[in-house]
Formats: sequence, C-alpha cells, structure tokens
Amino acid sequence: MVRAREAVQSIVPPAPLVPEQVSDAVVAHIVRWEITSARHYEQRLRWPVWPGGASGITWCVGYDGGHQTPAVIGRDWAKHYAVQRLSTTAGITGQDARAVLPRYRDITTPYSYCEQVFRAVTLPAYHRLAKRTFSNGWDRLPPDAQGSLTATVYNRGASMAGSRRSEMRALRDVCVPAADVACMARQYRSMCRLWRGTVNETGLCNRYEDAARLAEGRAR
Repeated sequence: MVRAREAVQSIVPPAPLVPEQVSDAVVAHIVRWEITSARHYEQRLRWPVWPGGASGITWCVGYDGGHQTPAVIGRDWAKHYAVQRLSTTAGITGQDARAVLPRYRDITTPYSYCEQVFRAVTLPAYHRLAKRTFSNGWDRLPPDAQGSLTATVYNRGASMAGSRRSEMRALRDVCVPAADVACMARQYRSMCRLWRGTVNETGLCNRYEDAARLAEGRAR
C-alpha cells in the first residue's frame, strides 16, 4: 500500500498545503491526548515511540511514520537533522515497528519543531480529510464540532468499514447531515465499547468523552 501511494505521488505532486481554521480548543484537545503537554513531551517523549497495535514508529504530536510514504515524511520533516532516517520508518507497522524501534531511539525532536509541523502541516491535512469524509453537513457545524471530527480522524483514521466503525458511519450518515451535535456526542461516548476490558479503556474512553464535550461546545 505504501509503495502504491509512493508511485501515485511521483506522478501527481501533493496539493499545496492550504491553511485551515481550527479552533484553539481543538488544538488543545489533540495535544492533550497525544502528548499531555509540552513539558511532558520534553521530559518523556522527545524520542520516537511505538504506541502499540497497528501503529508505526511515531514521534512528535502523534506523527505515525508507518502510515506515511518516504516522500511525505521527507517533505513534512525536511528541516529535521535525521529526516533520511525518519523516512525509513515508512510502511513499518505493528509488531514490525516494535521490533525496529530501538534503531530510532537516539533521534530527538524539540517540541518547538514538533509544534511547527503539527500546526502547519499535519493538523491542516487531517482537517481537510475530516471535511472530505464528513462533507454532507460539515459547513453547518460549529467550529468545535467540526474539530471533534478532525480529532477523531487524527486518532482513528477515516475508514468506515467493519463493526468497529459503526459510530463513524452514524456520524457520517446521520449526525453530521442533520448538524446534530447531541447525536455526535452520543456516538463519541458509544465508542467506549471498543476498549472496554483493555489496558486502553480509561484513556480512550476519557478521550472520547472529551470529544463529546468538544462537539457539544463544552470543551474543558
């Protein structure tokens, strides 16, 4: 799949990055749930990590190299002193990523650079992806409700296939077309079912409770 995306990108250059308006509450929500805070990042997360599951080698504010291509990583992190090495994380996911993580643990990235890439590159790209995914009714949603969808796509991707994506389909097919933020909040809270009984239950259930509050306009 990564090789296929790479081939397409060699023929059709990526579209220019167009700044998108994302509320401060949405930025704060994603940063809080990805890295806790800038201080915590500098103390504990300056090095690449493997978050588990189907993730790849990940650094900064949830930037997952395993789900990118070498060209995209090279473009996004062009000013990074280790950009060539980071580019080699492309396509490595799951247990393979866990196995090779030690090769990358000597690479550090200051939060100031992470924030720059997050705000200028990563977040606008996910915001556009969320807008395309939930296009029917998107423009009638309040900014924070739009942002809750961006945050969800940032964390879970935009796939709609399978039983684990029933809430995503309800958001796309029912809640967003009706511009019904209460409906959106219910779907976020329902997502907790996916992690019950796992080590991620507390963190992810709380994350999607926060997403529900964001959609309702009650971000903390």
